[in-house]
Amino acid sequence: MSTPTRLTNESGTWENVPLTDDEIANIEAMAVLADADLGHIRNMRNGELAGCDWTQAADSPLSDEKKAEWATYRQELRDYPAQSDKVSTMPAWPTPPE
Repeated sequence: MSTPTRLTNESGTWENVPLTDDEIANIEAMAVLADADLGHIRNMRNGELAGCDWTQAADSPLSDEKKAEWATYRQELRDYPAQSDKVSTMPAWPTPPE
């Protein structure tokens, strides 16, 4: 594996210089924190739920069978963020009914 570098112009000429051990540790720590932040997963899930709210309305044109399929899908969406504690290990998103 190559040594991570950063671009600098301290010498007046742009060049890549190796990252320090502290810089590498900071980058790795930020990556761990980002992987544990499921906030954007929840936001995406909330958008998906909002986009299919109409399927559960009393005046929805869907049959009872289709409403039930959508209700199941919506529950899968609500349960989705609990599938993992890391973004990198989240399973595929639930598939909406046709």
